[in-house]
Amino acid sequence: MKKLNKIIFLAVFLTHSIYANKPIEVLLSSDNRIYEQGLYGIQSVFEGELKISYLDIITAEQPDIASYFKAIDDADAPLFITIGPAATKVAKENLKKTPIVFSMVNSPKSLGIDGGNLCGVSMDISIGEFFQALKDIKPNAKSVSAFYTTNDGEYSAGEGEYTDLKYKLIYNRKKLADKKEFKSALEELKGKTDAFFMVNDPLYSNVEFEALSEFSKKNNIILMTSFPALVKVGATFGISPDYSKIGVLTGQMANRISMKTSTCSDERVLLPDQSSFFLNEKYAQESGVAIPPAIVERAKLTKLFDVGVNLINEGKLNSAKIVFEAILKRDPGNKSAFSFQQLILEKLSGTKTRELLNSADTHFKNKNYAQARADYQKVLSINPSIASAKDGIQASLLAQSEQERMQGADFAKRGKPFEAIKMFNSALRTLPSNAQATSDLNAIRSFESSNMKSYIDTGISHYNDRNYNSSIEIFENALLVVPNNKEALEYLRLSYKKRDAMIVLRKKLENQ
Repeated sequence: MKKLNKIIFLAVFLTHSIYANKPIEVLLSSDNRIYEQGLYGIQSVFEGELKISYLDIITAEQPDIASYFKAIDDADAPLFITIGPAATKVAKENLKKTPIVFSMVNSPKSLGIDGGNLCGVSMDISIGEFFQALKDIKPNAKSVSAFYTTNDGEYSAGEGEYTDLKYKLIYNRKKLADKKEFKSALEELKGKTDAFFMVNDPLYSNVEFEALSEFSKKNNIILMTSFPALVKVGATFGISPDYSKIGVLTGQMANRISMKTSTCSDERVLLPDQSSFFLNEKYAQESGVAIPPAIVERAKLTKLFDVGVNLINEGKLNSAKIVFEAILKRDPGNKSAFSFQQLILEKLSGTKTRELLNSADTHFKNKNYAQARADYQKVLSINPSIASAKDGIQASLLAQSEQERMQGADFAKRGKPFEAIKMFNSALRTLPSNAQATSDLNAIRSFESSNMKSYIDTGISHYNDRNYNSSIEIFENALLVVPNNKEALEYLRLSYKKRDAMIVLRKKLENQ
């Protein structure tokens, strides 16, 4: 089995090495800021070289886009990465066998996730998060409204129908025929809704958003959006995925597929595991909405998080580390901040930790368990969250304890009970939970306890003959068998006292 595992590992390694010199292509739908953030997340974790392209440039340079993708299929590339829906859609239409790992896509089901060569990380944030934030801001809120015009918009808006009652809300979504109906539909909401959820839909151009923003402000309606930029110009709050973290998740999925340890059929679609919260306090105040301190703090942490990500992008890793540590101190459960903290630690100390882990593993294989444990501990002093080092410490404790127990068993077989007891005790000092060492120790003590009278009598005989070193050895051995034997304890104390007195007397006589 070990030989087979080595062969599999070698095959995977060689496969990865073959493609190590062939950059994996990444196609971005456009050069907007959020896609660039996702791209950085991919670059920060992907174990290989990436070739970055943009859809508009490719389409301009390639009159026949199908030939561009056919060349990728024919080259047997291990995967193709897309960022954004446009790039993902065109890749899915043209790549027949190359795995496509997409990122930064809303409603990926609309692309047709059929278990084939398409998988990736969605941008979708559950509407439940918006409902929860709404109730945190306005606990007595009772209704939420939403408008949309397209099938994709209907899909995005539909989730609220199934989650509103959980938050003690009534959610009303309305499909509009076109933008001409927008203002009249808004007027119908006067006095009938506490909040408005802005669905990701072509309905909202600058004109419609400005009208919605002004209407919500005048009517004390909490305006919710998934677009952070819109919060700045006139919305109460926004919740969006952490774009850099989506990139990290995408890069990690790409690694698994590139290394042939997973397939798109296995991966399917991952959802974001952390979101960012944005707040416009001025707009909320002008809308007559009171914002609780906890919500203000949540928004501040998002701003601080952005500072940390920007510092990473600028290569200021030590400063970024301080920022993410500050976030985790204020919000220990922040998974995204923890993820970036670990990424920074890996970048700052990756070479050193790898060297120490390799050294620890070598010591472990050579049965130098104490040294292995020391190296694992050094790894944890650099990065306390490295699971392999934690596991290594426990494994080395168990292995060392078993090693000492076996030495004790060997001494017992050779008729050396005291040495055996010492080794069993050592095994239990190393790992107190070693049940077999406890059993072996109790067994040999039980067997040897019948000899206690003989041990003590022999010790007393040496004591009476003033052979104190011999009596000390015998009484110490007897106490290994029965640790609290009062007679042995007292004669051991007296033996040390008499021996020390004789040493002092001898020195005085020598000095005369």
